Amino acid sequence: MSVRFETFSRVEDIDKHMWNRLAADASPLMDWEYLYALEKSGSVSEEGGYRPFHIVAYWDEEPIAIAPLYIRDRAWVEFGDGGLLEFLTELTGIPYHVGVLGTVPFTPVPGYQFLHSKGIATFKIYKQILQYIDFFCSSKGFATSRIYFLSDSTLEMRSLFVGNGYIAIKNKYYLWFNRNFRTFDDYLLSFKSSRRTKIKRELRTVRQQDIEIRMIPGTEVPESYYEEMYDLYLQTWIKHMGRDIRPFLNRDFFQLLEKNFRHRCSFSVATQSGKKLAMALFYYKGSTLYGRYWGCYEEIPFLHFATCYYYPIEYAIREGYAMMDPGFGGEHKLIRGYEVVPVYHYIKFHGKKQREVAETVMQKLRAHYTLPFESLEDGQKSP
Repeated sequence: MSVRFETFSRVEDIDKHMWNRLAADASPLMDWEYLYALEKSGSVSEEGGYRPFHIVAYWDEEPIAIAPLYIRDRAWVEFGDGGLLEFLTELTGIPYHVGVLGTVPFTPVPGYQFLHSKGIATFKIYKQILQYIDFFCSSKGFATSRIYFLSDSTLEMRSLFVGNGYIAIKNKYYLWFNRNFRTFDDYLLSFKSSRRTKIKRELRTVRQQDIEIRMIPGTEVPESYYEEMYDLYLQTWIKHMGRDIRPFLNRDFFQLLEKNFRHRCSFSVATQSGKKLAMALFYYKGSTLYGRYWGCYEEIPFLHFATCYYYPIEYAIREGYAMMDPGFGGEHKLIRGYEVVPVYHYIKFHGKKQREVAETVMQKLRAHYTLPFESLEDGQKSP
């Protein structure tokens, strides 16, 4: 297969229809419109440490694959490595934080992937993309390339990355699966009696206050909902992160969702006597529902669980979704029917000195400390 590569510094310079054709089976977070909203709003920018570097692969001048990538000059808040690269940089003085990054920015959920045409040899084209990343990192003197929250964690895909010199970091994530539930009561029956009683009590506490919760498609809500979602996002951010750390997303991002991404959005809206109490924003595509952002105007016991978990699960069962991704973190999801699944991240150290120093430090870390992830799988050393 004779493949030619072309790189782009803006997603808007790549044909939207071609991109989405290659992303047909990918998560909505890989759609052109979503990445466009991140870039056009300035949420993703060189100032914020994300310089787009999207690779398009052509075969006989036909685009067959895309690797959405970013040149990254910092390692803070990348989620996948648990702070490993930032620690290595501070400890050794080697700029491990400078490199090429494949991820959905600010979105620590399994959903990233290289996009490709149906029917092509996926393993072969992925391997050529990784070789091109090697070439680029070597030519620029970058210390690392890293791919986080890759959707495909099959043995074949792991062997591809590990065989190309990457270390595989295994961590855990939580997903809800529709185990052939036909009704919400079927879902409740999957719990032990004591847990089922507690969930019913939580829902009853909400309902007794005449609170109504509905899932509304993003195409049917007024434009103001997207503005309000930003305000709630900002409020939640300040509550948990404080005012000194700049929020990842801005108002323009949510406005661009309204303009270009409404068809992938859905809102879980809690109201009381017509007054809006809380909202959660979801994305959907194919058979999966993705929970993203939440906020409330009034703190009410169990309102978060009802708005973000129970009612969306009921909606997912009714609409025939096979899975719901609730977003990052929170072992409290386990007691609400979510299941633990493995998620993998991949890091490659470029340059002999960079590899040797990183390997030495990590060996010492493994011997004396509990690392911020489940396990490491070593890559083969590159020549």
